[in-house]
Amino acid sequence: MKKRVFAALLAASMTVSAMVSCGTAYAAETDTQPHEETAQTLPEKIDLRDYNGKNYVTPVKNQNPFGTCWAFGIAAAAETSYLFANDLGVPAGEKNTNVNFSEKYIAWFLYHGITANDVTKGKIRASQVGEGNDMEQADKEYSAAAYSFGGTACLGLNFLASGFGPVDESVSINGELPYYYAGKNRLRSNTDSGYTASDNWTIPVDSEYRNPLSVKGFKGGKALPSPCAWDRDGQYYLSEEGLNAVKNEISQGHAVSLGVCFDSNMNSDNWAMFNNGNKYFSNHEVTIVGYDDNYSKDNFTRYFSSGKAAKKTTPPGDGAFIVKNTNGSLTEEDKATATVNKMGVTIYEDPNAGKWGIDDSGYFYLSYYDHSMETPVSFDFESEASVKYKEQNHDQYDLLMTSFYAGSDYETTSKMANVFDAEEDEYLYSISYRTNSPNTTAAYEIYKDVENGDPASGTLLETGRTTHELSGYYNIDLKGEYFLKKGEKYSVVITMSRQSADGEKTVYSDVVPFSINIFDGAHKTIVNSVVNSGESYFFTDGKWTDMADIREDITDATYRQTFEYTRSQKKFLEMNPDGRDGVNVDNYPIKAILVPADKHGSETLMGDVNGDRKIDINDATTIQKYVAKMIGLSAEQIKAAEVTGDGRITISDSTAIQKHIAGITVQF
Repeated sequence: MKKRVFAALLAASMTVSAMVSCGTAYAAETDTQPHEETAQTLPEKIDLRDYNGKNYVTPVKNQNPFGTCWAFGIAAAAETSYLFANDLGVPAGEKNTNVNFSEKYIAWFLYHGITANDVTKGKIRASQVGEGNDMEQADKEYSAAAYSFGGTACLGLNFLASGFGPVDESVSINGELPYYYAGKNRLRSNTDSGYTASDNWTIPVDSEYRNPLSVKGFKGGKALPSPCAWDRDGQYYLSEEGLNAVKNEISQGHAVSLGVCFDSNMNSDNWAMFNNGNKYFSNHEVTIVGYDDNYSKDNFTRYFSSGKAAKKTTPPGDGAFIVKNTNGSLTEEDKATATVNKMGVTIYEDPNAGKWGIDDSGYFYLSYYDHSMETPVSFDFESEASVKYKEQNHDQYDLLMTSFYAGSDYETTSKMANVFDAEEDEYLYSISYRTNSPNTTAAYEIYKDVENGDPASGTLLETGRTTHELSGYYNIDLKGEYFLKKGEKYSVVITMSRQSADGEKTVYSDVVPFSINIFDGAHKTIVNSVVNSGESYFFTDGKWTDMADIREDITDATYRQTFEYTRSQKKFLEMNPDGRDGVNVDNYPIKAILVPADKHGSETLMGDVNGDRKIDINDATTIQKYVAKMIGLSAEQIKAAEVTGDGRITISDSTAIQKHIAGITVQF
């Protein structure tokens, strides 16, 4: 008996045109990931601009002339995490320009869907042409429309997981990727510094521009619980889980991007912001780079001109996040190059200049108790030096570029699967997937030579399981590396489960990406998803069903429950006037990461069957399982397992390895 409950898990919009969701998440200990620091062990203050004497934060930028704060939030959070992972900090107090991710690239390509010119072997399949946002009409009406629709950092989870970026602005093909228009000439304005939205900000939509050289090492991202929480009666409370989750990420060198409401609730004397009340929806994306538990609550209090304190402007407790904004900053260099035009307006040479924030630094303090915080996101990187393969293929079907995710709960075992065919001779060595609930255990199965309609057929190559505290996209390195010939069908099967709220039973779930047509009052983007037969499958009640066959049913349920769970139904209707016709669901968010065979180049260590670069009893056991037909082996594993030299994999090979471990046999 199954229980199907679609839960859209929506958060409020970042702008009137960009209501998105990262899913809900809560902090808890996991059995496979490093135990995160608790509130008791975290220091009282961390500032990633001065973390053990090093600055891991890039300079403040200015989003002028567009509402692209969300793209700046993605880039800024990713920049700091990348710098920390690669130990690219500079002495505290110095400007860190070791990386500069392109916000323009993110904003443009997130809103432009896949075209025939984008098809790239190992990255974008021809079968997915047309997926994503159709901007044809919007672009005709206003060439910079893609920069006006808004969004949140949640969008970056899917975008970066798909292998798109991050791209450094230095990787400019013909000058288009840095955050300025193609002409590269500053607007000589009578009223303002920077650029103008009326110039040409377009980027060609083709594979050359969508797939430029990206930095390596992206390992996924987390959708964190927000410190701002609401109970069933609509009453605000500070979520200790959310507060600690954000602080934990900061302690690990991860900046956190989140949405807040920029209204009139800033104490401009101290540049300290506190939104108090349930009327505040987030409308701006910022980046947390530190926190201070002892920052006084009195610094947030606002006063009338009479000197009397305004009511309800003081938070109930001390504590603030240190926040990087996107209105620019003024450096000493900016001040030295400033000129005054005939209108008396100060014009700066650097378009990122802006007189804003604490000491014109571009930073402000945000109370832990702010009522508008939503959808915090962080990104994970490994150092580029530790990246195993620099050239990667991505087999994937979820290219809708969304942050909406629906989920269903089942009382009996359910599974999701994507079936791919190798586009060239290649080795499968990693997978990634999206979770949508806290404390989810994801069990995977990898098969090759699968039969049509049955993703769990063929040869089982490997199984594994990982528990994730938080929702998000996760990359999992496989224990083996599996050779696939061009055209060979293989599958990645995911079983997601968690404990029920009462802890008495196991709940199984699926994750369905979806998106909606977005109308900003002037322009509209049309959303198209591509779900073909034979791509994604769902298992329940003991049988597999092609997702393409149930797509309309899933869309109906998703729309119905989205409308029901949305905090503001009026806002949802304003954003999506097309109703159910404006909703599209996508393939399961399951990806395979491979390396072309001619780029594999690994040296085989005889006896190291499981690929961990050592020879131990686990290798002997792996052979025994293979002989018993419990698992399959990759070409490299077979080569490593055949230690007796008789051309076969038998128990004799397992025995030889055991003797080798015991030191009673010669080296092989």
